[in-house]
Amino acid sequence: MDSAYVTRRLHSLTGIIPVGLFLVYHLYLQLFLHAGADIYNAKVNSFYDSPLAIWILVFLVYLPLLFHTILGIKLAVQAKIQPTYKYFNHLLYWLQRLSGAGVFLFIGGHLFFTKVQPMLAGTWGAHWQHLNEGYHSPTALVTKAVYVFGILGATFHFSNGINTFCMTWGIALTAKAQDRIRSISILVFVLLTISAYYAISAIW
Repeated sequence: MDSAYVTRRLHSLTGIIPVGLFLVYHLYLQLFLHAGADIYNAKVNSFYDSPLAIWILVFLVYLPLLFHTILGIKLAVQAKIQPTYKYFNHLLYWLQRLSGAGVFLFIGGHLFFTKVQPMLAGTWGAHWQHLNEGYHSPTALVTKAVYVFGILGATFHFSNGINTFCMTWGIALTAKAQDRIRSISILVFVLLTISAYYAISAIW
């Protein structure tokens, strides 16, 4: 079997399962910001208190994410313009690759801000308080801008990834099927983005 065929499908698959599903779960947890510090901290810590948490993160999130990112960069470098693509398809194609690079950088900063910094400061577990302080610090404007664009990039990359996943795996081969999947991906993008922005409005 052609190795390029396999790697492209693995790249597509890891973007949805498990990385994309973890994104949806992570955004769901952020809705508890509106419930206040105690409930939010309890919800987040209930995941990290599990002895399986570190293994889940490493093997089901970080490693697949790293694989997806490295292969995505390789595919972007090797990409050739398809003459059969319409302008909108070309736009989505390149936005997918640009957003992927941006989201990877955003995740790095997000992990440092929400994981490494609290551990170094000895405040791990007080997630709500740490986020609230970051959103009201002297650099709050920069933090807010990074999160606004980072969230937008993440929700777009995942939602549009549903569209490309269905085409890559032969789920949507006809033009009519692709139009339906695109409509679904747009709906997912709108719902996830609104949900995420609503969540962070609790500490805005």
